[in-house]
Amino acid sequence: MGGNRLDDLKIYVISDSIGETAQRMIQATLTQFPSIETIEIKKFSFIHDKDSFINILNLAKKNRAIIVTTIVDEEFNAFASEFCEREGVSYIDYMTSLIHVIQEHTGLEPLMERGAFRKLDDKYFKRIEAMEYSVKYDDGKNFTNLQEADAVIVGVSRTSKTPLSMYLANKGYKIANIPLVPESPIPEEVYRQKGLRVFGLTASPDYIANIRTERVKVLGLRQESNYNNLKRIKEELSYAEEVFQRLNATVINTEYKSIEESAFYIEKYLGK
Repeated sequence: MGGNRLDDLKIYVISDSIGETAQRMIQATLTQFPSIETIEIKKFSFIHDKDSFINILNLAKKNRAIIVTTIVDEEFNAFASEFCEREGVSYIDYMTSLIHVIQEHTGLEPLMERGAFRKLDDKYFKRIEAMEYSVKYDDGKNFTNLQEADAVIVGVSRTSKTPLSMYLANKGYKIANIPLVPESPIPEEVYRQKGLRVFGLTASPDYIANIRTERVKVLGLRQESNYNNLKRIKEELSYAEEVFQRLNATVINTEYKSIEESAFYIEKYLGK
């Protein structure tokens, strides 16, 4: 409401959560005012009681600060609006108007839940962490700290281990996947680790042979190779069954199943 110099700006952010939403908006807006030399932004987080709220409003009035709120409580917002109008304090409420507009437009009732955006943020970071873990532990790259995995997926080549791992990681699950090759056995330390939730992927020899043959064509390799040889594939599947038993794996037949279907089975077991 005037009084501050052009090179002096104070903004008080009051939130019933962390206040990150308002702070991001303020920082984006301030880029439009590069001539302001001194900017003081104070953030007051997790404000739930009225006495603290009133104290901050009075402090803002005393220091001629702009008040910005991201508060769900309608009573708090109404009080702040009345206070600022009466006392001549500049005030922006980032929540109320938009909530009411969306409510009127959709006919839906808002949750009016504190910190709902933060919960969404947490889910996002959980997915990122899961993706990073699953990339690190893709295709048997690592065998240490497998206990951190929500699930360990094992199977022979072309049983959809990596696509399934990435799909589940995108839903927030940390997945390690290990290829099963008779000539490169799993380290014994893996069998000794306790509490692993292991899922073994399998399919019929003919099904895997057909997929591998198509893969060979795409790569421009010889049509006949050990990779897509039916006898060799049967040996791999036999070895895989032994590993499944030793790891007490839940076996999933991925033949003609979509990634979503296989993921559904794994999520069902993880939810138990």
